[in-house]
Amino acid sequence: MKLFRELTRRSRLYRLRDLAKEALKAYDMADASLNFIQYFENIIYRVDTKAEVTNSSMGEPYTPGRYLLRIHAMGDTEAIASELIWLDALSQEAGLSVPAPVPNADGKLLTTVITPGIPNGRVVSLMRWLDGRSIGDGLRPKHLTALGKAVAHMHNFSANWHPPSEFTRPDWDWNSQLGGSMFEHPLEELVESMPVNFHEPFKEISQEAKQVMRALGKDSDAYGLIHADLYPENVLYKAGNAYPIDFEDCGYGYWMWDIAVALCKWAWGQDWKRMSDAFREGYRQVRSLPEAQWAQLDLFVATQFATMLLWASEFLKHDPKRVAEYTPWRDDSGNKLLVYFNRST
Repeated sequence: MKLFRELTRRSRLYRLRDLAKEALKAYDMADASLNFIQYFENIIYRVDTKAEVTNSSMGEPYTPGRYLLRIHAMGDTEAIASELIWLDALSQEAGLSVPAPVPNADGKLLTTVITPGIPNGRVVSLMRWLDGRSIGDGLRPKHLTALGKAVAHMHNFSANWHPPSEFTRPDWDWNSQLGGSMFEHPLEELVESMPVNFHEPFKEISQEAKQVMRALGKDSDAYGLIHADLYPENVLYKAGNAYPIDFEDCGYGYWMWDIAVALCKWAWGQDWKRMSDAFREGYRQVRSLPEAQWAQLDLFVATQFATMLLWASEFLKHDPKRVAEYTPWRDDSGNKLLVYFNRST
């Protein structure tokens, strides 16, 4: 039998489907149907049980009888388990509409599954299916107001939540965002590999961000457990409510960075003010942040673009065969960074 890494994509998917079917047995769902959704890093399936599906009641965010199954790409069970622990707390303790993890028959949030086709096994998790839709380019201010409320509720809970001792998630501080601490290549080498017109903007904004983050510190008034990936594609909407999904990058970071990621799609364009104002209006209905932090929103948006510029440069160094994929990402991030740099100089 061929090794998994030697298989074609099609052959991998056959083996992964067998593993997903085996995983369902651990949740007493052996008769459920599997519908493939995505194979990027994680493999995602929609799971439908034979239970009668009725319309959700008012305020009920989940579709009855429907779940999302993930076969995880990474094998760091502590990090995956910690993501699910936080999601469970957000759902059960805070009452927030997030992808709620489903325990297996043994009461565990993670299941390790081994099959003949994948003898090393994979880690699998199951979550309830949120009943909402992705809107994408159709987002309007009212959607950003709803998202602001949802993020504020999440930040409120995080600021006061005490995770268990085994909880481990990354720190998305300056060192990991812009300092290169997570990369195999030196920071200086990555900066030199960028197009020359990105060098000065990256260096200046990186230093400005470093100074601001140092001044903010890491107390709960400015820093805590955040989603860290609140792009529009990671938020569902229904009946005036926003439901964040895809918490895989969650970790400890600045509240303003979480907000900046949610708003960076509109950065400094014609809709920037009305969309950012709408988000802020929703957020402040639930939670207040000092005006001095809101004043740094533009810088945190620029920090996000600088972070993506740096990560794309690392990916190009690590895997140059994927230049066609990573170069547009790098250049788009760098050009957006230039917009901020040119505005502020």
